[in-house]
Amino acid sequence: MAVCLVTGAAGFVGSHLAERLTAEGHTVRGIDAFIPYYPRALKEDNLVTVRTRENFTFHEVDLRTADLNPVLEGVDVVFHLAA
Repeated sequence: MAVCLVTGAAGFVGSHLAERLTAEGHTVRGIDAFIPYYPRALKEDNLVTVRTRENFTFHEVDLRTADLNPVLEGVDVVFHLAA
């Protein structure tokens, strides 16, 4: 199984992709900056199910400013859904 990075993981599409990937047995690292275009509570709700999965970790990260090397270490596939 692959180690996958999903950017925009708290969004509708990103959270559903993370749910599917974890259900298929992949390890998923989700990142999102919670930029306030949508209410934070809505994005938190999107993560409720996937956060219960042992093969999912979440990091609040802003792609524009963060050092991504630690997050990318060991990643096989990147799904870039952040907008």
